[in-house]
Amino acid sequence: MSTTGRYREGLRAFFRNARLFIWGGLFNGLGMSVFSLLFNLYLKENSFTETSIGQILAAGSLGAAIAAVPAALVLERVRTKLVLVWSTVLSCAFYVLMVLAGDVPTIRLMSFSATMFVTFYRIAASPFLMAESGERERIYVFSVNSAVGMLSSLLGFLFGGMLPGLLSMTGLARDPGTAQEYSLYFAVAASLFAVVPFSRIEGDSPAPRAPGGLIGKLKSYDWEVIRRLMIPKILVGLGAGLVIPFMNLYFRNEFGLDPSRIGFYFSLMQVGLFLGMLSAPILTRRFGMVGSIVLTELLSVPFMLVLALTRNLALAVTAFVMRGMLMNMNLPISANYEMEIQKPEDRPFTNAVSAISWNGAMTLSAAAGGAIIEKYSFAFSFYVTIAFYLLSAGSYYLLLGRWKPRREPAGA
Repeated sequence: MSTTGRYREGLRAFFRNARLFIWGGLFNGLGMSVFSLLFNLYLKENSFTETSIGQILAAGSLGAAIAAVPAALVLERVRTKLVLVWSTVLSCAFYVLMVLAGDVPTIRLMSFSATMFVTFYRIAASPFLMAESGERERIYVFSVNSAVGMLSSLLGFLFGGMLPGLLSMTGLARDPGTAQEYSLYFAVAASLFAVVPFSRIEGDSPAPRAPGGLIGKLKSYDWEVIRRLMIPKILVGLGAGLVIPFMNLYFRNEFGLDPSRIGFYFSLMQVGLFLGMLSAPILTRRFGMVGSIVLTELLSVPFMLVLALTRNLALAVTAFVMRGMLMNMNLPISANYEMEIQKPEDRPFTNAVSAISWNGAMTLSAAAGGAIIEKYSFAFSFYVTIAFYLLSAGSYYLLLGRWKPRREPAGA
């Protein structure tokens, strides 16, 4: 059967709840991409420093790390539908408060709270898609879910970059700061619309529970698998947090771009990510899951070096798009691998530990990244990020490349 035929067959096999989840993710991703594009620029427009912005981003990552295990425990007791609906409503409420707040301590607290509830949605995602898909179409479900997320980000970045200018041109906003503020409210409203498809999910149930009480659960988890999965994730999170949350400021500070051009270049990156996500099944069949992850991480490094060195906008945009495509091409592969390698009852906890590892690393590096950029340069942060990416790829290969888990994933 041709590649196109396999995709069509996989798409037709999608369960109804998986489709509804993906629709909800489309609206959520649309709103959050507008918010993530504009919020740093909004803060900078209101005279916040890179160090303060880094502290706010770090507070969000800390909230995600702290919420991860409670989210996994809640998912063992509460229907996923309810978790998705209420986490969306509450996170949106705190995002509005982030915009309304005028001082760093309050914004940090709102960022911490908003991202805590976003984490419930993220922890629910992979186990829910595993439960709502069969083995044959599973990689297609994960790939399409990631691709739709990239598509919603593309549209959000493109529209979000233009929105402040449109509000100013129509006279609805009197200055750039107000235009960005109103755009952020639109972003939250778009995310809140995800409640509509989430509320239509039917027949779902809480995730399978690990046996015993809390101590019994902790003993029942396969910590050897978890350790091998999390070390590479921590390393790449330490590197990513130094620069990735600040890329909108990179284009603003280094090249003097306005939000519309930054949004356009971010949307170009999403085109690459979208194509990369859809190619994940093909890549996995050729190189296996672990091999695909290592390969894409290594190939992204030269483009990070270009971002550090170039003063040419065209080169910077090309490197930005290619780095994003390669580094994020492995997202559906790694998410699928982490779930396949674990027992069903261990999957929410593994997802929680994964979130703790990633967000804990991002907390440290985002706080450090803002200070490094303000005191030294973006280039220095890129160099450190490259070192962490190389360590992550190496640890992935050494810890997982030749190791055979007791539960062998399909396509590994």
